[in-house]
Amino acid sequence: MFLWLPFGFLGIISWSVWLTRRFLTALYKPVRNHHREPASVVAPAYREDPDVLETAVRSWLAGGAAEVVIVLPEDEPYNVARAHAAFDHLRRVRLVTTGDPAKRNSLEIGITAAAHPIVVLTDSDTIWEPDLLRNVLMPFADPAVGGVGTRQRVIGVKGSLWRRAADWMLDAKYLVYTPAMARKGAVSCLSGRTVAYRREVVAEVLPDLVNETFLGRRCVSGDDGRLTWLVLNKGYKTVYQSNAVAWTMMPANARGFFMQRVRWSRNTYRCYLRATFRGWLFRQPMITRVSVLQGMLAPFSLTVGFAFVGFAAARGDLLSMGLWACWITCGRGIRAIDHLRRNPRNVVLLPFMTVNVLFVLTAIKYYTLLTMNRQAWITRSEDRGVAEGQAAATLARPLSSSMAPAVAEAGEGVD
Repeated sequence: MFLWLPFGFLGIISWSVWLTRRFLTALYKPVRNHHREPASVVAPAYREDPDVLETAVRSWLAGGAAEVVIVLPEDEPYNVARAHAAFDHLRRVRLVTTGDPAKRNSLEIGITAAAHPIVVLTDSDTIWEPDLLRNVLMPFADPAVGGVGTRQRVIGVKGSLWRRAADWMLDAKYLVYTPAMARKGAVSCLSGRTVAYRREVVAEVLPDLVNETFLGRRCVSGDDGRLTWLVLNKGYKTVYQSNAVAWTMMPANARGFFMQRVRWSRNTYRCYLRATFRGWLFRQPMITRVSVLQGMLAPFSLTVGFAFVGFAAARGDLLSMGLWACWITCGRGIRAIDHLRRNPRNVVLLPFMTVNVLFVLTAIKYYTLLTMNRQAWITRSEDRGVAEGQAAATLARPLSSSMAPAVAEAGEGVD
């Protein structure tokens, strides 16, 4: 009995934090007002499926973007030619090419070229709901707000187990974690899939974004976390609009799914360790501090639980092992209650997600902690036509019928 006390103590802390976060989330409401101002969309497009890019651009135009700046690598002649054919007749779309396709460089080119006071940075495989831009602009009525994040969902979840897993995990983030931090104006990472910033704010910190190094090596990915903390460190708020919904492509296979998690985990460690050791984190609200520290320390606390189960196995204590297995599975279901309320059939995925999150992703966390300074995009590379597992052909149905209303209205942005 006493052997389990440390594990129980960690559980009390973890669940207390979760309940606090749930309480704050229950009080969260998206900002609603009549604030409007013109916005430029900036989208680096590296090794992107042309069909996905075309659909995405038309959704941005349909949503009311004043201009769209697409930054393409010069070494993709087919994609550049296809983009010119698709967009040259649209006066709100500008195509820019670069010899250095690194995402941070492409962002700098696009932000510098943008003409409007708000820049919306978006991934080239992300499609907007028609009211996304209207909703994401509303928090900028407060001059203290520097960045606004969006709610993100996954295209084509019915055709892939791995996309369903990604959708589950995005819901965990955007239905519980992010709203709690948004109430205090300090979301720790505004995802780059679609995020809006004041152009004057990001223009000031572009050199720190583009030239970031970590332990002597220039950073490649992780631009969204870095930009979020640069804005927070300037004293601005970073908030979230749950009613600004973007749909994104996720890997359809296990290789792409885990490669993506490796990249994200490395980015998270670099970003949060820097924020911690430079003291930036401790100038933020308590819920943001706790969320960041909990995210970094989660693998170690979970390992304590695994160790005590190992001790139980060594003693032949099958009852304790069985109770632990039931509890962690039920606990995972409780933490995913918002997702399961929206997708009740996904309860059958509970054992899979428990193993995936608690065991596989914990192992990935340890691996990425030891290799966090390996700088690579991983899922998008020079020898691959498009991102791993994210081509339009991986969808069970055509893109135009694989998701919610955004695509149905995406063709309405033609000038």
